[in-house]
Amino acid sequence: MTTSRGARARGLRSALRSPVAWLVGAVAAAVLAFALLAEPAPARLSTMDPADGATVTTAPTAVTATFTGELAAYDYHLAVATEGGVPVTTGPVRLDGGTLTVPVALTGGTYLVAYHVRLAGGAELSAVTRFGVGVTAAPVGGGDPGADVAAAGHQHVSDDPMNMALLVVDAVLLVALAYAVLRRQGRRLRRP
Repeated sequence: MTTSRGARARGLRSALRSPVAWLVGAVAAAVLAFALLAEPAPARLSTMDPADGATVTTAPTAVTATFTGELAAYDYHLAVATEGGVPVTTGPVRLDGGTLTVPVALTGGTYLVAYHVRLAGGAELSAVTRFGVGVTAAPVGGGDPGADVAAAGHQHVSDDPMNMALLVVDAVLLVALAYAVLRRQGRRLRRP
């Protein structure tokens, strides 16, 4: 019984000394670290003020679009215009954390709000909403402020950190696999 345990312990120690075992352990640790440090869920529109389809009695002095999380946007706009296309903004768009704000000068009538946000990772968010000042306005997006944005969350290949990390892990695994195959074939050639 002692011999069998000793042999198992020696086998385990030699397996732990193997470069492949260390490589597998390193890859597993890297995957775990990247999973814990993964990017948060993509930004989505959480509220629009005034909301899509809203009727307000007092004209607001600003229109805001608030998104979940920090935007980290490098390109964005928020435009407000009459249904005829006449702009009613009175100043530049401000980005503060997850909120876009634009000052407006409104009178009675129906207004369209359009936003477009391009995020650093390549994703784009955009939509159009409608509200009325003193008049009823039909919603553009069906009432769910995030419905049209969910489809906009689709993105193509980008160079975000998670994609790059997974590419590195893939490359390491391919090198380890090639090493294991070549080493095994080298042993077979040396045997008589």
